[in-house]
Amino acid sequence: MKNKIILFLLLSLSLNAHALPWSTDMWEHPSIKPYEEARDYPENNVRKGQKNRELTREEYEEIQTGPNDGKASIVKGKELYQTYCYACHGMDGDGYGPVIKNDLRKNAYFYPVNLKQAQTQKRTDGYIYAYIRYGGKVMMPAYGRINEKEAWDIVYYVRYLQGKVK
Repeated sequence: MKNKIILFLLLSLSLNAHALPWSTDMWEHPSIKPYEEARDYPENNVRKGQKNRELTREEYEEIQTGPNDGKASIVKGKELYQTYCYACHGMDGDGYGPVIKNDLRKNAYFYPVNLKQAQTQKRTDGYIYAYIRYGGKVMMPAYGRINEKEAWDIVYYVRYLQGKVK
């Protein structure tokens, strides 16, 4: 009797096995079939329009005046500057942040750029932006965690420190 029950269970399971999810036909699924034309990218897709392509460092450096939101950019730029830039460039952008050589740190080995000096003021907004996003050619690290909008806010705040904007 036991053998008949086991045989019955095995037979019933084998008859229903074709209905289980793993037995679906792997050929019929949403994909491009051989000799089938690929679908076009959706409208407003970055690849299709290339409107949101990231510029190269050189292309950014050519931008004379970057985008900003006026006073809102100064407020946000100040907050970001104090987070990422203050330690080296100082609160006023004069290059005397707490990590440089001073009475407390006599053995510091670098001097950050004074952001108020004439040479820096002559640079384009795009040049400063590229330094923030891509890093310095000498020392400054790249800040990939700062998005494009935030970097422009920092640039506008630097211009504020330089007295170029009110």
